Parts: sequence; C-alpha cells; structure tokens
Amino acid sequence: MAQSCKQCLNTNLLVILTLLGGAIGLSVGFSLRKWTLTKDTLLWIGILGEMYIRMLKMMIVPLMVSSIITGKSVHISTEFATVHDQSTETQDIFADLLRNVFPDNLIVSTFEQAHTKYRIAERNLSLVKNESSFITIIKEKEKILGSANGTNIIGLIIASSIFGMATSATKEHGKAFYNFFTSATCVILQMLRWLIWFTPVGVASLLARTIASSADTSDEFRHLGMFIATALLGFALWSLAVVPLVYFIIYRSNPFRFLFTLVEPVLITFATSSTAIAMPETLHSLEVINKLDKRVTRFVVPLSASIGRSGTCLYISISCLFVVQLVGMELTFTRLALVCILSTISALANPPVTGASLVNIIIILTALDIPPEAASLLYAFDWLLDRCRSITNLFSHALCVVVTYELSKSALSEDNQEVTEHILNTEITI
Repeated sequence: MAQSCKQCLNTNLLVILTLLGGAIGLSVGFSLRKWTLTKDTLLWIGILGEMYIRMLKMMIVPLMVSSIITGKSVHISTEFATVHDQSTETQDIFADLLRNVFPDNLIVSTFEQAHTKYRIAERNLSLVKNESSFITIIKEKEKILGSANGTNIIGLIIASSIFGMATSATKEHGKAFYNFFTSATCVILQMLRWLIWFTPVGVASLLARTIASSADTSDEFRHLGMFIATALLGFALWSLAVVPLVYFIIYRSNPFRFLFTLVEPVLITFATSSTAIAMPETLHSLEVINKLDKRVTRFVVPLSASIGRSGTCLYISISCLFVVQLVGMELTFTRLALVCILSTISALANPPVTGASLVNIIIILTALDIPPEAASLLYAFDWLLDRCRSITNLFSHALCVVVTYELSKSALSEDNQEVTEHILNTEITI
C-alpha cells in the first residue's frame, strides 16, 4: 500500500506542485489587492512567471522546426504620412498569408512576418477653369509590402514540412540531416522536461500578479469558468458524440460498449497525460477484447499516437480564441481562420511532454501579436485540460483503428497471418 501511494505521488508530483503553486499565487494575489501596488512592484511579483514564459518562447522555433522535420521524414519612405487607422483590405490579408506561407528568408521568418502597409501620397494637380488656374491636392492610398514583428509560424511549418519530405525522399543521402534533427529534437525535449518542472513557480508568480493588478477578479474568473466549460464540452462532444456516431455507422452496434473496453488505457492516459505511455494497454484492449487484427492495430495505433491530435487541436484553438477575447481583440474572420490553420498544423508537432500544448498556444498568440502573458490564467488549469484532451486523442486513435480495419478487412489475407504473427506477437514497450 505504501509503495502504491509512493508511486502515485511520484507520477502526479508535477500536478500536485502545480496545484500548490496555483493556490499560493491566488492567495498572494488576493492578499495584495488591499494595497495600492505600483507598476514596479507588480513587475517584480511576476518576474519569475515572465522568465518562465521567456524560456518557453526561446524553445518555440527550434522545437517546432526539429519536430516537424523529423516527423515528416522594406522600409517606408518618410516623405509620406503613415495611416495608422487605415483598415487592411481583405485581399491584402490573404495575399500576406500566401507570402508568409512561402517565406523568402527562413532566418528572417523567425522574427518577422510579411505585412502589407498603407500610406497616403499627396499629389499636386493643376487645373484651369474659366481662364483661371488653381492647384488642388489629391490624396492617393498606396500599398507597400513591409513587415511586422512576430515569428512567421506558418512559413516555418511549411518549410520544415518540405525539408522533412525531402529528407525522406533522398534516403541514404538525407540520413545525416535526419539524424541531426532527431538528435536536436531529443535534446530540446529534455530541456522542455526540465523547464516543465518550473511550471509551479511560474504559475504562482503569474497568478499573483494577475490577481493583484486586476480591477475586477469576478469578471475574469467568470470568463475562465466559461473557457473551461467550453473546452470540456468540446472534448465531451467529440468523445461521446462524434466518435460513437462514426462507430455506430460502421458497425450498427452499441458504441459505448466499445468505449467501455478502453477504460484501462483511459485511466493511464489521464494519470500520465500521454497516449504513448498507454499504448500497450490500448493494443491489448483492441486486440484481445475487441478481436481486431494485429496487423492493423500495430500499424495504426503508433501512427495515430504520432499524428492523431484531434483533442490537442481542439484545446489549442479554444485556448487561443479565449485569450483573443480576453484581451479585447476583435475576432475577425481572418484571425479565426489563422487560429484554425495554425492549431491544426501545430498540433502535429506537439511533443509528447506533459504541458507541451502551452508551447503551441504561445506560438499562435505570438503570430496574432498577443503577449503570451495574457494567457497566464490558463496555466493554473492546464493540468486538467491537458489530460482531458489526451483522452480525446485516445478515443480518436481507437476510432481510427476501427475505421482502418473495416476498410481493409477484405484485403487482409489469412494466408500470410501466420507469417507475420511471430513479428506482431511481441510486447510493446515505451
């Protein structure tokens, strides 16, 4: 019993420390609200949280580039007045999006994005009327292709994907290139694992500063409660409505009986926040309990664990939209489309580390020109939502196996079953 308690404590130590850090941050923040704190005081209260976010931002580009590659083996003239309140035309928004998809300089893309700017040019026009001449000033709007601060995330993702596909296509010649980025991924993930243990301190610092500086905490917590409810509702709809519906369409049987067979891997996934760790139990449930072909399960489950991130994509997009509304930024169609695109693509590069979704959230907020500190309230509850999105991923993986098996069942020959049985009938270890 003592050994089990000790093992449970070691497994969930980060969660316990994060909850403790959140409690400390809330306590300190509320206790300081009765004092009139200066901006300098608030700065030093949140300095540890700021350091935490800066370290996460430092790892964004190398982690994203290396993960995707291995996973997919002007200046404006001053003679014109710049128009600050000029709204961006829709066609220019999409043109900038296409320019950022195909960056002309990968180094510059790590800190700048292509951005169309406008300026008003004044031109003198001489007119003659009734033998009298006079000069009128005509103002014309001109477009200039400039740049804006912020990492060109989508361009780096596309470029890294092309590098990954080219590495795979060159086979032996690309092996050294692949080995380099594989090694880089391992090193960066180890750094991220170390950094995650700083989360409790960062959460305490950020929450303390946010609560102490907030004029109306009830409003912020009401928004936070709506965010958590929305995220949990999204996970529930996908896991308990979409997945069962697809299963019912395929088999015309009770889908919840199938989901009930996944209880053990679900519990392991919730405890560890990782579908990869629960892979042996997932295979056992699919192969032994549901009698699915090992040739399908042993191929689809590891592949789904690598790229099947429906829950992660949902979590990242909801989090980013919440922060957009929290800071008072207008949620235009362009920003909504950008969040959806970046959430879908960045979820594929989400590393298998607890709390790694925070990195992707910071990536997208940076692309939207929103300071990552605006998401400080999310960190206190990331431990819960991170586990729920992992369970959603697990249900998606199981559904993917079922669909693949049903589509390929007629092509699976029984003749070579015995030939592959000795290869497949081995334990999967993580």
